[in-house]
Amino acid sequence: MGAMRTQRSFLKSAFCFLPSAFILLTACATAPRPRAHFKILQINDVYKIEGLEGGQSGGLARVRTLRKYLESDGTPVFIVHAGDALYPSVMSKYLEAKPMVNILNLLDGDPNKFDPNLIITFGNHEFDKSDANILLARLKDSQFLWVSANADYCDPECNKNFPGVPDVYEANVGDVKIGFLGLLYPLKKSYVQTTDPISEALAAVNVLHDQWNVRVVVAITHEDMPDDIKLVQAVPGINIVAGGHDHLFMQSRVNYTWIMKADADAKSVIVWDVIVPSEAGPVQTTPLRVVLDSTIKKDPDVDAAVQKWMSALSEKLGGNVTLGTTNNLLEGVEPAVRGRETALGNLLADVMREKMQTDVAFMNGGGIRINDNIPPGPITTYDMEGIFYYDNDLVAVQMTGQQLVDVLNNGVSRVDAGDGRFLQVSGVRFKYRKTANGYAVTDVTVGGKALDPNAMYTASTVSFLYDSPTDDQFKTFYADNPQRPKEVKPRVKSLRAVTTDYITTKKTIDTDIDGRIQRLNSE
Repeated sequence: MGAMRTQRSFLKSAFCFLPSAFILLTACATAPRPRAHFKILQINDVYKIEGLEGGQSGGLARVRTLRKYLESDGTPVFIVHAGDALYPSVMSKYLEAKPMVNILNLLDGDPNKFDPNLIITFGNHEFDKSDANILLARLKDSQFLWVSANADYCDPECNKNFPGVPDVYEANVGDVKIGFLGLLYPLKKSYVQTTDPISEALAAVNVLHDQWNVRVVVAITHEDMPDDIKLVQAVPGINIVAGGHDHLFMQSRVNYTWIMKADADAKSVIVWDVIVPSEAGPVQTTPLRVVLDSTIKKDPDVDAAVQKWMSALSEKLGGNVTLGTTNNLLEGVEPAVRGRETALGNLLADVMREKMQTDVAFMNGGGIRINDNIPPGPITTYDMEGIFYYDNDLVAVQMTGQQLVDVLNNGVSRVDAGDGRFLQVSGVRFKYRKTANGYAVTDVTVGGKALDPNAMYTASTVSFLYDSPTDDQFKTFYADNPQRPKEVKPRVKSLRAVTTDYITTKKTIDTDIDGRIQRLNSE
């Protein structure tokens, strides 16, 4: 446990001496005796139970280790999972999300014992499968609690909760009641429909306060950070917002209420220290981001179960075949592909442009789903499964230079939020900076020449971006846009197949970062 002792030392010193909100007062000798004291371990958007970078970062085996450490002094610890617990995951895609639930069932050390301290809400991807029976079976398998105040099960009418999923949940620490509620952003699919998060939160908080006499309210949410902020502004009485969906570590504060999001795949987690004072006064909530790297050992029991599922997946895929090799790091982690030029993004965009024979190519970083890096060495079929969890066809269009600039501007418009609309490109180079009105591109060149706003260019992209542009607000491609670029070539099926063919033909990939996208200092 040498690595864990290092972490213990870090946690204790951080809890006592970090400034502002990151002082966990209960670790300091001068803290007054509270009426109740507990911790919350927050995770969200976990798609790879094995972790990232070959298991060197994140993963649920490390979450189990941290939970045991936090519980070691007798402090009550709740785990909250802010959605996307089942999908989208390569393992879930082929094994119907059974591994995800099995490993979550192990986080208390017993796969068959109900864990009242693990509370999960729905993410949008929980409903990826069109067959509701898969989700219903996983809910039944769960030895922990799901909560959702605004997700209705459509069977066929959308007027009831999913089986065994209450609106709210009450737990106790001593004589203090803690209430949990789950919220998902507006969504409608074949067997689920969500109602307005704010109105449902108002109703839920009223029940928790007025009927159940709850002292601490924890909202577990799966929505964008701006919506979380609006939620706290509109709904008095929420003490903690443990959020998901954004995939990157984020924090915000509205009055006394912190809103926190951890990095996806448990690359980092949020540890909340919560003090309920004996006298009247605000609940003290102190969040701390903890990075789960290789200094934290994996829990052996959870890791053994993870490895069994990895073997089952490999068998399902017919083995992990090497397609070729890369001489350079192919970054696929979301902070990279959703925020800057990467060698992996360059590779995919180059493949598209070469296949479609267009002037430029671009694809949304959110379409690169692996959330992991491919180090120099083999590129395998498992890598392809991760990159192309959602496969796309290739589309070639003709567009003006000004339309290309509009597309690029939208691509960088939410770069600091890690939004999936950020574009990886080929054949075009540009710079961008933050201005008084947001982000704007500049110095755009195509084929080494300055872009002409009035000239016509051919561009290849993915069918998702062209067919579903409203998801990322690419207004240039909106169906009701009379100047919407027209397709000029037949579509080509499967970017995955095209990329696989490219790698197996080339055998060795030399693609690297070459300065296609450059961020400038703000004006």
